[in-house]
Amino acid sequence: MEEKSMINIKGLHWSYGNEKVLDDIDIDFSKNNIYGIIGPNGSGKTTLLKNITRSLMPKNKSIYLFEKDIIAFSNRELAKIISYVPQNTSLEFEFSVMDIVLMGRTPYLKRLQSESFNDIEIAENSMKMTNTWKLRNKNIGNISGGERQRVIIARALSQQSEIMLLDEPVSQLDIHHQVEILNILKSLKLEKKVTVIMSLHDLNLASQYCDKLILMDEGKIVKKGFPKEVIKRENIEKVYGIKVDIIKNPINEKPHIILY
Repeated sequence: MEEKSMINIKGLHWSYGNEKVLDDIDIDFSKNNIYGIIGPNGSGKTTLLKNITRSLMPKNKSIYLFEKDIIAFSNRELAKIISYVPQNTSLEFEFSVMDIVLMGRTPYLKRLQSESFNDIEIAENSMKMTNTWKLRNKNIGNISGGERQRVIIARALSQQSEIMLLDEPVSQLDIHHQVEILNILKSLKLEKKVTVIMSLHDLNLASQYCDKLILMDEGKIVKKGFPKEVIKRENIEKVYGIKVDIIKNPINEKPHIILY
């Protein structure tokens, strides 16, 4: 059965001044998959995510969400469907972890309305799922980077969106916290049927955790498909300019890169 797309991107271009960053992007994202966007620095991964979240406003008729032009959605409508975890999660405000996670309920509140018991319960469940409930009374500035990343994911989860976008969610974390966060995202897909779209630097982690991969270079999509279709010697050598060998992971049979 053919998967029905949630997001359709057609001929998306984006430039910063005279610098072209995205060049004729065409791709669809279907429900209940984990997508990994990979590619070198400057390949356009973050700009693509920001166009989907409208942090950078795309042009008319270039991104469709459930077959409706994404620019036609109100901010509140969009926030109920798409949540976003940016690359930089540093927060300088004196908020508790609970306050931060409750911010994910903002799209559901009227102006000056306080959170209900149901909102607090949703925030609590989000924190328990991300193992941050024990941090609820701590100041966001007094917890570790890995803990803060899990709190921001809990905030996104509390939005109860169908689609979660994450920009390099594990790039600054040690391997323990990388695996912890990626396992959380995997459980969101399995238990909550959330569609996850994230940019990643580590190609082997992307291969292991993602259902489908999008390989980008110089603002274009070089290859898209299942990990075994994307993680190939010729693709990696062409985009990254390095010599590699590709073996099959003996545990999950996903492709695994070995550097020469």
